[in-house]
Amino acid sequence: MDPHHPEAHRRMTRALALLAALWLGALVAPRAASAQAAAAALAQGMRAYDDLNFDEASGLLRRALAVQGADALAPADVTRALIYLAATELLRDRRDSAVATSRRLVLLDPRFRPDELVFPPQVLTLYEAVRRATPVVTGRAPPDTTIHAGSEELAMRLYASAFHDITAKLVAEDGRAVRTLYTGPIADSLVLRWNGLDSSGTRAPPPGRYAITISSFDRQGRVARMLRVPLQLVQAFGRVDTLPHPAPPADSLLRRERQSMGPALRAFAPGALAGVAIAVLPGVVAGGEDASGGRFVVGGAVTIAGIAAALSHHPGRSIPANVAHNDTLRAAWRREVDDVTRRNAARVREAMLGIRAGTPVLLTPEGP
Repeated sequence: MDPHHPEAHRRMTRALALLAALWLGALVAPRAASAQAAAAALAQGMRAYDDLNFDEASGLLRRALAVQGADALAPADVTRALIYLAATELLRDRRDSAVATSRRLVLLDPRFRPDELVFPPQVLTLYEAVRRATPVVTGRAPPDTTIHAGSEELAMRLYASAFHDITAKLVAEDGRAVRTLYTGPIADSLVLRWNGLDSSGTRAPPPGRYAITISSFDRQGRVARMLRVPLQLVQAFGRVDTLPHPAPPADSLLRRERQSMGPALRAFAPGALAGVAIAVLPGVVAGGEDASGGRFVVGGAVTIAGIAAALSHHPGRSIPANVAHNDTLRAAWRREVDDVTRRNAARVREAMLGIRAGTPVLLTPEGP
C-alpha cells in the first residue's frame, strides 16, 4: 500500500502512538510497582504478625521500611510499620532491636502512642519506657507569616515525647544567639511564641537567615537532642531602623555641685606652716634652755587658727544653684531618651516582618 495513502498514514500514526504508550508505561511501571511493593510488604507483614509468624513479619516489615525516596511509605504507614516491627522483635526475644526500633519511632513522632487493643502489655510497657527515656520535641512553624514586630507574634506548637526541660532560642546563621524564647519544662505540648524582636526588646533583627533551636535536656542536664527550624526573615514593608539614644550631658556643661577644697587648703596652709615653724624653732619663742612647753602651746594655737580659717570656707558643702542647673540638664536628657524610646517603639510596631519557615531538622550531639 502506498505509504502516502490516508489509510496507511493513519495506521502508522496509531502504531507510533502505541509504541510511545508502551515505552512510557515501561518507565512508569517500575516506580508504581515499587510503591505498591512497599505498601504490600507492610500489609503482608502485619498479617504475618497477626498470624504469630514473627520471623516472616520481621522480614516483610523491614523490606517495607527500606524503600526510600518518592516510593517510600507515607509517614502514617512508617509509624505503623515501626511499632509492628518493635513488637515483632520483642516477641522474637530480640529486646535490643525492639528498643532501637521504638527509639526510632519516638524520634520520628514523639506524640505516637501504641494501640492498647492491638499490642500486648509487654510491648506497651517497653515502648513507654523507651519514650520516657528519649527526651525529644517536634513542631513546625507556619510556612509563611507576616507580623507587626513587637505587637504580634509567631506561634509554634511543640510536642514532647515526655516531661523534660528545654531551651528555645532564636539564633543567627553564624550560631550567635539573638534571643532566648523559652527556658523551662515541657510536658505534653507547649506554644512557643516570638514577637519579632531581638534581646533588646526594641528592634527586629535585620533580614537574613536564622533558626529557632529547641534543645532537649536529659536528666543529667546534658543536651540529648535539638530541633532546628530554619527561618528566613524579610522586611515586608515599613521602617524597622531605630533612632540612636542621645548621649548624657557632657562634663563640660555640668557645674561643680560642692565647694572646692582649694580655698580651705589655702586658708589652712599659713597657720599650719607657722605652727610647725614655732614648734621647731624654740629660739623664736622661749629664748631659754627649757622652752619646749611654750613653743608647742603657741604652735598648736596657730595651727588651730589655721584649721578654723579653713572650715570657714565650708569645704564640700553643696552649692544649690549648681545642683539645680545640673538637675535641669539631666532631666532634659532623660526626656529626650524617653521620647526616642517611644518613637523607636512606634517604628517597630509599624514595621511588618515577613517570616518564612523551613523544614525542621532533628539533631543529636553526634550529628543528624
